[in-house]
Amino acid sequence: MGGNLFKLGRLPKSDYQKVETTLKPFLDKTFGSLYRIPRYYASKPDFGDLDIIVSSNAFEGNWEKVKANIIVELQLKEFKSVGHVFSTNFMNFQVDYFTVGHQYFESTYNFMCFNDLGNILGKMFRRFNLKYGEEGLLYVYRRDDGHYKKDLPVSQNMEKIIGFLGLSYEQWVKGFDTLDDMFSWAIQSPYFSVKPFVEPSKVTEQRIETRTTIQRFVQWLEEHQITKTYEYLEDRDQYLPMINAYFPESQLDEQIKREQIREEETKIMNEKFNGNVVMELTGLSGKELGAFIVRFKSQFSNFEAFLLQTDKSMVQNRIVELWKTPES
Repeated sequence: MGGNLFKLGRLPKSDYQKVETTLKPFLDKTFGSLYRIPRYYASKPDFGDLDIIVSSNAFEGNWEKVKANIIVELQLKEFKSVGHVFSTNFMNFQVDYFTVGHQYFESTYNFMCFNDLGNILGKMFRRFNLKYGEEGLLYVYRRDDGHYKKDLPVSQNMEKIIGFLGLSYEQWVKGFDTLDDMFSWAIQSPYFSVKPFVEPSKVTEQRIETRTTIQRFVQWLEEHQITKTYEYLEDRDQYLPMINAYFPESQLDEQIKREQIREEETKIMNEKFNGNVVMELTGLSGKELGAFIVRFKSQFSNFEAFLLQTDKSMVQNRIVELWKTPES
C-alpha cells in the first residue's frame, strides 16, 4: 500500500479504473473468486496503487509459480517481493498482491476497505483491550508480569464488529460517497474520542505522518471543531463482561481461562527450573551453562510435563545427577 516503491506517481480515478478493468480478466482466470480489491469512497480523485488480496487457497502453497506466471502473462519488467506482498509495475502503475491465509481472506479485505477507516475504528477498539486488524477483532490478553501477551480471536463477523461500536453496518455495506461521509459515520460511535488524534502517542503520531487519510481525518476534526470524547474505564478488564455478552460465540472467557492456567503452569515450571537454579547447583555460567541446559532438556520427550509432574527437590536432584555424569 502507498504506491511509492517504483516512484510511479498517482493516477486519476478514470485511469485507475482502466488499469483495474484491463487487469480483471487475468485476475478472474488466475484466482477465480479467491481475490478481492478493497473498496474505496466513491469520489476518491486519485490512486497511488491497486491492492489485490489473494487467498492462500488460490495457489495452494505454490506462490512462487503463480508469481512467475503473473510476470510472464502480464509481461512485467519491474517487480519486487517483500514479505507477503508482491509489488509490480503494470501499465506504469504499482499493483500490489497481498497473499493471506484463507482464514483471514475476508477479514483482511474488510479491514483494507475505505483507506484507513480500519485504523480509525481500531483506535476505539483499543480502549476495550481489543485489537482490530487483518485477522478481524482480537482480544489482547496480557499476563500480570507485563512480559507476555497473546491475541485471542473474538470475531470476523463485520456486522457484529461494527455493531459493537454502535455504528451502522448498513451504511458500511452501502459505502461512502466522500471522505466527509466516512469521517462523519465513524464519529457517530458513542465510543469515539478525539483524544488519540489530538493527543497522539508516538505510534499514532508516526502513523499520522505516513498515512494521508489519517492526516485528513485529524484536519477534518479540527476544521469541524469536533471535541467529542468518551471516558473509558481505567481498568480495561472491566469491559470483559460486555465483550463476552456481545460475542458469546468467541468463548473468550474459556480462552482466557486457558491462558491463566498456562500462566500458572509457567510460574510453577520457572520456580523449579531456570538459569539461576542451574547456576547455583552446578556453578556453571556463560556458554557452559547454556550447553548444560540444552543437554538436560534433551533427556525428556516432554520437558514441560516432567517439570509439572515432578517436585522441585527431585528436579534439582536430576540436575546435579546429570552434572556429575560425564558426557558420553
